[in-house]
Amino acid sequence: MLSAQENEIFLMRFHEMEVSGNQSEFISANKNYFKPLASQAIKDKKWAGWQMLQSVTESNKFVFIHYYNSPKQYETPNNVFSSEVAEKLGLESPKWDSFEWKTTAPMDIYQVFSVVGGNSQSNYWIKNDYKFNNTQKFIDNHKLFAEIVVKQLQKDTEGYNHGAAINLTTSNFENGEAISYNGVSFDGFASLEELLTNRAYKENPEMNKTWQKIGKKFVDEVEKKGASDFHTARKSTIWKLVDEAWN
Repeated sequence: MLSAQENEIFLMRFHEMEVSGNQSEFISANKNYFKPLASQAIKDKKWAGWQMLQSVTESNKFVFIHYYNSPKQYETPNNVFSSEVAEKLGLESPKWDSFEWKTTAPMDIYQVFSVVGGNSQSNYWIKNDYKFNNTQKFIDNHKLFAEIVVKQLQKDTEGYNHGAAINLTTSNFENGEAISYNGVSFDGFASLEELLTNRAYKENPEMNKTWQKIGKKFVDEVEKKGASDFHTARKSTIWKLVDEAWN
């Protein structure tokens, strides 16, 4: 996963789509054709990373996340999925007629402001989309959550990683309230079992007592920082990592 460095602006762009036809062939096309092209683009410093996620509850829905080291890198024209590069790499063209896809949302660009990487890979992700009216509150709340809650979770949860970002390209308000989702966070787990276990209610007094302590500390710090009530709406969806490419 991307690691944010101080004073650097890391970007990620979402490409959401629905696929009809042969989903297996679509996944194969991305693993065997688009991923090698993405990896080559990373080597050529055209971007910083590529991820492909599939919805757990609606298997025909996919999200591609493209990462950039800076706004300049994003702005620089580049043909990442060039057929010429594919030919040089000896890639076999996918069976294009076996599937169709359509883009289902704007390809918004987000600034990553918080990343807490664990020691192992996340194979399943909870994607949390938020509507907020105060950017600083949103950032402060997530930075405190990363510092107090995430780092504790990483001691006991395999493959737990966390990140948060703000939308730079869409900002719609009406009567002083955000009407489109303008923030996002991700919580990653090694397996679906880990993810569901983490979200489930547990009749374990000792465990609940521990988390009550952590939760109280988090709430106290949030109150001190004035970062409570940081969002007006939130939705959560669960995604499976299909493949990825990094530096």
